[in-house]
Amino acid sequence: MFGILLSLIFFIAAIWGGHDLYVRWQEKRLVRRATFDMEHGNERDASLAARSILEMKPSSASAARIMAQLGERVGERSALNWRRKVVQLDPHSVDDALALVRCAVQFNDIPTAERTLAEVNENLRNSAPYHEASALVAQFKHQDEKAETEWNEALRLSPDDKSFQRQLGMLRLRATQPERRAAGEAMLTALRSDPAQRSAATRALINAGVTRKEDPRKLLELARELQAYPEATWNDRFVYLDFLHGLQDPQFSAYLTELEKTAPTKASSLAALLSWMAKNNLSLLALDYSKSLSAESLQNWPVPLAIADAYLRLREWQNLEALTAKANWGRLEFLRHAYLARALRAEDKRAAAEHEWSAALKDATSSESLVLLIQPISEWGWENETTDLLWALSKHPEKQKDAFMALYQHYAKASDTQGLYRVLVRLSELDSTNLNVQNNLAQVSLLLNANPEEARRSAADVYHKSPANPAYMTTYAYSLLTQGNAKEALRIMSSLSEEQLSDPTISAYYGIFLAATGDEKARAYLDFGKPANLLPEEKALIDKAYASLDSRSRTR
Repeated sequence: MFGILLSLIFFIAAIWGGHDLYVRWQEKRLVRRATFDMEHGNERDASLAARSILEMKPSSASAARIMAQLGERVGERSALNWRRKVVQLDPHSVDDALALVRCAVQFNDIPTAERTLAEVNENLRNSAPYHEASALVAQFKHQDEKAETEWNEALRLSPDDKSFQRQLGMLRLRATQPERRAAGEAMLTALRSDPAQRSAATRALINAGVTRKEDPRKLLELARELQAYPEATWNDRFVYLDFLHGLQDPQFSAYLTELEKTAPTKASSLAALLSWMAKNNLSLLALDYSKSLSAESLQNWPVPLAIADAYLRLREWQNLEALTAKANWGRLEFLRHAYLARALRAEDKRAAAEHEWSAALKDATSSESLVLLIQPISEWGWENETTDLLWALSKHPEKQKDAFMALYQHYAKASDTQGLYRVLVRLSELDSTNLNVQNNLAQVSLLLNANPEEARRSAADVYHKSPANPAYMTTYAYSLLTQGNAKEALRIMSSLSEEQLSDPTISAYYGIFLAATGDEKARAYLDFGKPANLLPEEKALIDKAYASLDSRSRTR
């Protein structure tokens, strides 16, 4: 019996060990396959391979790493979660920690980037990748001097790394000093002879040239060379097409025809070309071109969406309805319902339009679908629907901050003080250390007389943490005015320079404070600040200040 039991134990161990060996072998094989697919641009098969690994072994750091790389390539924020998972699975890997920093910068999550950098062991910080990650964070925060120091240190540790040279050249190209800008241009021009760097270097030179409004013919030549590189993307081809179109160059028609011949080989390229034509007032040409394509080409996603956009821009509502009424856009059905709702509203078929819009809302449940739906809806000017979608998006933790910032801009543009208050309360809950948010919440709360005592405490706290900030000074001064202490409010504002008072909003408040003490100098500041983008309650304060001054003048 003991022998049988021992044999059974060995048998189970052999099976378990064999299974473990099989899983590890499969993991290595599929990682090699996924890496090969990524190197050859086959992201779909690479994703399938990585997901197969995760089904067998959810704790595979290699598979999570591949998923992160795929997400970074296409700009999906899920890449950040995969990077976090890799770091959790392999917490001692400095390379993975720094990859998380770079990914966090890519998706504007600077707190995560800074926190991860701070957690890197000090003994392991003297490396080129560490200084590269530090430089990227500094660049994002517009700390150009610190960023240049970090790039120089990265180059000192790895002098042959051309990507560091390119990044330093791009940083210098944005400088205001002519000599630094010239040095950056020289670095990027030199890198154009390197096949691995020439595309990125040329793009940087073109973008900088557009920003500085350089000679378009010179930029056209750069764009021509860029699109001719074997590694050129379709976006690079569109940059060249943009210049040809904008300059009315004779080569435009020939180049467009060339793209029309090659685009149908890939659905994404075809859709991009049709979208480019529609956005450049060539929708009729795009639709005429689409008639020469096979039915199969027109059905491959995202071509139907590009055709729908062309019909929409031409306001061909019946054709848009016919295109979307009985189609199937798969996992993007919510977009089909939205486009059909757009056509039906334009045709005054209100009941049917509302039915389709309700279907769009029902299908758009994930944060990704909401983001995709918000873009066209906002372009159509559907403000109420856009606001509702943004509030729905704010319920998804990974998109909360982006949603609230978009809502803040919307309510600020609409001068909706109540809306601003709602957003600022939520932003304050998300990040209680953000002084700008705390200051704006205190200001809006005082204007609405919403929880004024807490608002005054917050205004004082923010001011004492950064007493030289003109916006914080103004909010604190206004909080004093709401308590009837106009003289103390003016004393706080008296340290502002004339340049700082030239800000129309600050000038308006300074005029309000002066008017509260009966100082006639208030009129000049009120006149200067009145055209500013003010909230209704702020405009009412200005009107009250003018009335107070007029009343004092009549009394005299």
